[in-house]
Amino acid sequence: QRAARALFSSSATSTTRASESSTRRRLKRHTNNGSTKVGVLATTASIAFGCCYRFVSMASSSSSQSFTEYNSPPPFVVETTTGNCDKSIIFLHGLGDTGRGWSDIPNQSALGEIKNCRWIFPNAPVIPITLNGGMSMPGWFDMNALERESLIDDKGMIEKASRYVDSLVEEEIKKGVLAKNIVVGGFSQGGAIALTHAMTSAHDIGGYIGLSTYLPMADSYSKEKKGVKVFQAHGTADAVLRFDYGTSSSEKLKSLGMDVQFKSYGGMAHSACAEELDDLKDFLNGKVFS
Repeated sequence: QRAARALFSSSATSTTRASESSTRRRLKRHTNNGSTKVGVLATTASIAFGCCYRFVSMASSSSSQSFTEYNSPPPFVVETTTGNCDKSIIFLHGLGDTGRGWSDIPNQSALGEIKNCRWIFPNAPVIPITLNGGMSMPGWFDMNALERESLIDDKGMIEKASRYVDSLVEEEIKKGVLAKNIVVGGFSQGGAIALTHAMTSAHDIGGYIGLSTYLPMADSYSKEKKGVKVFQAHGTADAVLRFDYGTSSSEKLKSLGMDVQFKSYGGMAHSACAEELDDLKDFLNGKVFS
């Protein structure tokens, strides 16, 4: 069990093992002074929230077939529903993780309170990562460094991953979900793809989530995106993607007219915490699905 998701590891084997879902997951609960309290979250949403939590499938669908490398395995799909799903959240994992690694989040956090929602957890292709000595692991794009002044954005892979996300959005629309009820988000590398999608997609969806992340190629964007809703969250003690990466990205988004809610968590490293997911639930229920 672990309190946080280790996204940058010196070993693809150890990273993958660390990201496998556990039966009971511990998430840090932060206090205002930066200290932490740890609590075990409920193992089933029916116990915690009185709703149905259902693992649906890992089947791929036709519109994403041109993105073959993203479908091995295809996305995990989880539904919190008492009927038909009228909301969809597409959430992308970070470097070295998998969709399975995040698929228990609706179950083991306050996000399970969002009813009739389909969660889609895609899997990144396995690619060589320069930062990890060329070792292959699941990644949405290559990274050569963590320092922004040294990092060369992998434009081709970043934009292709964003187009893949667009295909997933289109699948949900074909299933009858209104665009305004679709959210794209992610953690770390996954969040970088989500924010890129916000910059490049023609679809006017409900909103975006960026956890412990940054906007790649930020200087290349100048088109106004007025009113696009974004929830960003970052730990002040993040030593992987520093806190100022998140704040500078937030300022860039705001400069383009986006409606950004930025939350900081004192003492949190490159990880997720229970308060963060509580705040995310309030954002989704209050600003997107209201």
